[in-house]
Amino acid sequence: MSADGLSGDLSQFFPSEVLQLLQLAQATGRLEFERAGERADVFVERGRPVFARTSGGTVKAGQILVHHGAISVETLDAALSRQQSGSSQRLGALLVGSGAVTPEQVQSAVHEVLRRTMYGLLLWRDGRFRFVPGEQVPGEDVKLDLDLDRLILEGLRQVDEARAQR
Repeated sequence: MSADGLSGDLSQFFPSEVLQLLQLAQATGRLEFERAGERADVFVERGRPVFARTSGGTVKAGQILVHHGAISVETLDAALSRQQSGSSQRLGALLVGSGAVTPEQVQSAVHEVLRRTMYGLLLWRDGRFRFVPGEQVPGEDVKLDLDLDRLILEGLRQVDEARAQR
């Protein structure tokens, strides 16, 4: 990799291949993905994905907490209202602060969001990618250590299940 990073076309290199290359290189930085109407970033540290975000549709941590029965829809709506009316706190911090959930429940929900974001990215077959070496996750974001090989295998298993259900 040069000082300019690494870039290319997703029709030539699948996201999983790019991530595996970064893992082998023990790279640290931000991997950008872009396609029509959507952009995603994956932050890696020493070759391991630690954070992912997308501008596309994805499930949110609050929805996961509701789905798992940790909070009610009303509790989520109340926390979102407090957040929108000027609170600078993240949703998870508001929910923990109010006693609605534990920090572990929030971390588990955020972890699930990150995994689902990564699974979605692994399916991209069009667009472009670019790696920006050295960039780190902004301090306010939750960092998690995701095992790339397990992530890829689980993503492939989910794709197979989806195909079998069709």
